Amino acid sequence: MKTPQIMMKIEAIVRNSVLHEIQDELAEIGIPTFSAYQVHITGIHRVHHGWRNKTSDFIPKTKIEILCADKDEETIINTIQKAASTGQKGDGVVFTYNVNKIIKIKDKQTGENAL
Repeated sequence: MKTPQIMMKIEAIVRNSVLHEIQDELAEIGIPTFSAYQVHITGIHRVHHGWRNKTSDFIPKTKIEILCADKDEETIINTIQKAASTGQKGDGVVFTYNVNKIIKIKDKQTGENAL
């Protein structure tokens, strides 16, 4: 019986200004295609003496979504971190999720073949 491929979804919320750097770096490692969305974040933020009571205004960011094989997850995360890092507060965050199944609508390919 064939072992099922483990697939991942990587989401990153990053500064708008680093999107093209991330795109270039991902292309260098063989990831030419991903989804990008303009999003706005807000929330209560931590300051030196605990939590601030006031929420921030909406801050524009870019959300990137990538579907990949499990074996490529760390390389992609490291690439995003390298390209997106300015060393300043607000550089962003990366999330990963297990994906149970990917099926290409056109030809019904599944798993890594559907990417």
